[in-house]
Amino acid sequence: MTAEEKQKNKKGAIILSLLCVVIVIGFYNSWKDEISLNSNKKMTIGRVTDFKYSSRHGYIDFKFYADGKLYDTSDPDDSGWPKYVRNGKAIKHRFYPVEYEYTNPYNSKILITKKPLEVEYLLKQGIKIQGEIENIFPISDSYADLHIKYIYLKGNFKFRTRLHKDSLPCGSIENCRKSKIDLVISRDYPDINSLYYQSYDRRAMKKAEEKRK
Repeated sequence: MTAEEKQKNKKGAIILSLLCVVIVIGFYNSWKDEISLNSNKKMTIGRVTDFKYSSRHGYIDFKFYADGKLYDTSDPDDSGWPKYVRNGKAIKHRFYPVEYEYTNPYNSKILITKKPLEVEYLLKQGIKIQGEIENIFPISDSYADLHIKYIYLKGNFKFRTRLHKDSLPCGSIENCRKSKIDLVISRDYPDINSLYYQSYDRRAMKKAEEKRK
């Protein structure tokens, strides 16, 4: 064997050794995170924002709240080691349980159950708070758009809802400006609120989707 061949073999052995070290470190870190998650686990609700199913490098992107702070992270799409719950295909913009480490919320897992959690169920478990109507605009003879804001824990939230003028909680458009309004929000995912989904246009869209199923 020539000196050049010996040098190549030596480089190859070094690279292989480094790869083995990286793999061992990766498995060790995964094992450590799994132990820590199981020892310091809390449950909440997450929302799938994107996903890609693949035989090699699939992922599921999701967001969730912990102590009022929004976390944006991802999981592998498979159910290998560490064990992931993958009882169905993730559906974008739908809600699923999430387990996370309360000392390090980025150490988390989304549980893709057979069916996602329905908004109606999450609101049944919700809490009542007050929001403020920032502005209101009539969009027709029958309907008005209300722009509402509210605060929960460390988060500031804003949304728009469309209500019939006869069902305005404050009576009239003028009375609604800058007034308080009651709503129900999800304690675990405070972006979810009752008035957002009661919006006339969103209810109409949901009915159309259900007819297509």
